[in-house]
Amino acid sequence: MVTTEIDYLPAIKAMPPAAVLTFSDVSWDEYDELLRKLDEQPRYRLTYDNGRLEVMTVSSEHEGPANLLPHLILVLAEELDLNYLSRGSTTLRKKKRAVGTDPDDCYYFKQFKKISGKKRLDLAVDPPPDLAIEVDGASRSIRKFPVYVSLGVPELWRYRSGSRGVEMKFYRLAKDNYDEITHSDLFPFLTPDVVLSFLQKGENEGTVPMARAFRKWVKAHKT
Repeated sequence: MVTTEIDYLPAIKAMPPAAVLTFSDVSWDEYDELLRKLDEQPRYRLTYDNGRLEVMTVSSEHEGPANLLPHLILVLAEELDLNYLSRGSTTLRKKKRAVGTDPDDCYYFKQFKKISGKKRLDLAVDPPPDLAIEVDGASRSIRKFPVYVSLGVPELWRYRSGSRGVEMKFYRLAKDNYDEITHSDLFPFLTPDVVLSFLQKGENEGTVPMARAFRKWVKAHKT
């Protein structure tokens, strides 16, 4: 029996903003080849889970909160004297577990020295990021949680906008799933509602007023 490879690229490149496509029975080699061909094209987010491939294109609605959150992370790190590295939406994957995904952002705090200077991450040997962030629009990142479990990411932040408004939630890695938590493990004084309120301030007033107000808040509440 001859296995014929399918060319997924034309359908992917024809996707409009905020679209989602799902493919079944995609081999790891096909996934790897798509990552190579779509390298350096940040409008795509790919998630692979044992043959199932979901492709999402980002939109301006998605990029708003995704681009504000790094400014809040920087304020937290500076005020708590924490060094860190961001790896943005770089692909996180484990061939042995046949999983991979592109977060909207991810951060190394505790083990950033182990990945500093590396152009590509290999989670077969490199540690997973301490924090991954998902911004939901057309796609629902809750479907990606089993992939993050397999990757071993200890904390997730999930921002979601929809017909019912916006929400922010934090999650902690349990044995084989994620439990919702009321405070961040990395920043124990920080709650999802606080992050959401400053993101809304950023959308309404701009990045600089948001960052200044957040710095003042962190100074008053950090432990």
